[in-house]
Amino acid sequence: MKKLIHSLLSSFVLAGLLVGFSFSSSQAEELNQTSAAQTTLSFEQIGQADTVMHGPYSTTRLRFGLPANWAFENGAALHFLITSSLITDKDNLVSDGQYIAATMRVTLNKKIITTIPLVAGANVVYDVPIPVDAFVTSLNDGRQDLVLFLDASVDCNNLYHSTTVIVSSGSYFSLPYHEVGPQIGLNILPRPIYQRDSVFPVDAVMVVPDSPSADEMKAALIVSASFGRMSIGVQSFILVSASQLTQELQDSSNLIFVGKASSLPILQRLTLPAPLVNNNFSAAGMQTDDGLLQMAISPWNDGRASLVVSGNSDAGVVKAAQALSAGEIQTGSDLNLAIVAEVVPPKFDSSPGQNNFGLTPQDTHTFSELGYETMTITGEGRGSVNLEFYIPPGLVAGEDSYVDLTFNNSALIDFNQSGLVVFLNGQMVGSSRLSEETAATVTQRIKIPTVSMLPGNNVLTIEADLAAISQCSAIASSNISLSIFSDSILHLPLTAATATDSVPQDLSFYPYPFINIPTLTNTAFVLSPTDPNSWMVAAQIAAGLGYSSSGSLYDLKVVFDGNVPDDIRMNNDLIVVDLPQDSELITELDKSLPAPFEAGTNVATIKNQQIVYRFSPEIDLGYLELLPAPWNASRSILVVTGNTEDGVMLGGNALFDTSLRSRLRGNLALIKGDQIIIADTRIGLGLGEVTSESTNQTVEPESVPLPSTPSFIPFSSERPAWILIVVGVLVILIVAVLIIAALSRKNSESKG
Repeated sequence: MKKLIHSLLSSFVLAGLLVGFSFSSSQAEELNQTSAAQTTLSFEQIGQADTVMHGPYSTTRLRFGLPANWAFENGAALHFLITSSLITDKDNLVSDGQYIAATMRVTLNKKIITTIPLVAGANVVYDVPIPVDAFVTSLNDGRQDLVLFLDASVDCNNLYHSTTVIVSSGSYFSLPYHEVGPQIGLNILPRPIYQRDSVFPVDAVMVVPDSPSADEMKAALIVSASFGRMSIGVQSFILVSASQLTQELQDSSNLIFVGKASSLPILQRLTLPAPLVNNNFSAAGMQTDDGLLQMAISPWNDGRASLVVSGNSDAGVVKAAQALSAGEIQTGSDLNLAIVAEVVPPKFDSSPGQNNFGLTPQDTHTFSELGYETMTITGEGRGSVNLEFYIPPGLVAGEDSYVDLTFNNSALIDFNQSGLVVFLNGQMVGSSRLSEETAATVTQRIKIPTVSMLPGNNVLTIEADLAAISQCSAIASSNISLSIFSDSILHLPLTAATATDSVPQDLSFYPYPFINIPTLTNTAFVLSPTDPNSWMVAAQIAAGLGYSSSGSLYDLKVVFDGNVPDDIRMNNDLIVVDLPQDSELITELDKSLPAPFEAGTNVATIKNQQIVYRFSPEIDLGYLELLPAPWNASRSILVVTGNTEDGVMLGGNALFDTSLRSRLRGNLALIKGDQIIIADTRIGLGLGEVTSESTNQTVEPESVPLPSTPSFIPFSSERPAWILIVVGVLVILIVAVLIIAALSRKNSESKG
């Protein structure tokens, strides 16, 4: 027994040593980039785990991004580690190293690279040269598209023949390259500023003037919202003033300059299609209030790109930003220059209960009118397509809402195992069996229950399971398909919501009401005119709103603290970003805030709670406070603040980071790192707790009179103390009973 224990301990020690000396993918990435002309890239680094493929046919697709400034050289290769095995009868057995009558076809960006004859064995190495022209991407977003196709058709001819192949995550590319200027052009945005799924991502830095006007900040936040949408909410970027643009940031980042020509003298360093002349842009035919969008290679690093959103006036800068938000930028012969003469944002009525559905008030829209052409699901197995539509909060859809789905399917599928299901916001609302009849194109009406629809964005998902008549016919996957036609109809009669249908003012509903109008026209940011930290936080919030909004052109507003016009107060939902002691508006709102601030400080006092906590000033705390506007109860105000500048950043991050945002509730949230303390001061209900970590030597409870009814109800993962006491007593009693029983038994035996 002792030997066994010793062996086990020795094994654990050896395993610990092996783990300690293991080579992680992050280490590999760091080391691989030390060479300027060669890198290796494993499947694990591009997010592909060990992949199991079964015969007779199987397909695996890997999509990943490579730096936009890499030019590949001869000598690139793909090194596979593949384990191939064959289960068969004794007459067809194969040994390691023998051909198993199966092949792996390798395609990169729709170019067939090779077809590998597979041999039996574990982690067999196959070296596949890659020609340089195969790296020319076939995808609009610039990603590389690698497809592996297993052809084990021999399995179809023998009932007792089964092929299994495992492609190891340790398979890797070897990539010789040299750095060049990235491909740039307003027509390919958001590339190269945003490079989707890039293995080696590059940060983007937005640069604004040191003393921006309100319109220049408006343009900056519109640009932020635009990249939030274009990058699906994942672009990493920071906002700095011109004087904060360090040499390190210049050298390492893609740059976005937003502001007037006269406000950004640094633009003279760029080689632009329309250069600066006497602090003004000069372009043929350009008018005073025209906007300019330009792109250039960065003068600080020829492997990085610069985007300029500018003009000679504030009006021009805003036009340029709005044109960027609309996408599909129109250029002339120079793809790096666009002159924006006029922008006309869509008109939306921001009054509660008004119909802002799309651009037209009709109840019925074809899929084509909603921006969706014919959508096709191809190949065996499960596939889906999504259609999004928007219901402005304040409106509800009628009981007679429906979708008339016009579709057809291939006649080559197995009708007994194929069908489609329709979901709305994740809830199933209809289904259909596929048949010879549906192969001839049919229209099927699917009723949409009102309980499945939400204010704001809604997602209609059409999911199809397509089965081949036999597994061995799957090779003709392009012939197994289902098509949803663009003349399908969404019927959505909208009416004004009653009071009980309106969205309550609660942080759990964020980003509503700030995206109630898809162009963000109803939202105004109130910022400090001198605090770049608050500008950075506002930019991150705007990026999140852009990602969540369905608008085609953004028209949010920005005003500076101390100068908030009455029409902005009355007609807009406000997001205030600033330190409390520096903000006139936060001071004005103090008595209405869920947690007011002590005069002249950044310390919030949480009222209507059973216990009031005072945090140490050394701790960075973020605050999110949501309230109805005192001057117009139908409008909301969100105060994003903190006890320090880093605390303000924490508050903004809780709105931008979806993992944190999903935990928001009530009208008040305190953010400490990744901890969120939430409460609703309107009803005296605390929905969160201060954990022992956050209270340890940093929080002093201030005694307050207890209300007759408990007003703070913490939902805690800690067991109440009385349970531990009871359990302890029970354990002691049980042990005592066992001891007494044992002694009694011993006495009985001795007497016997």
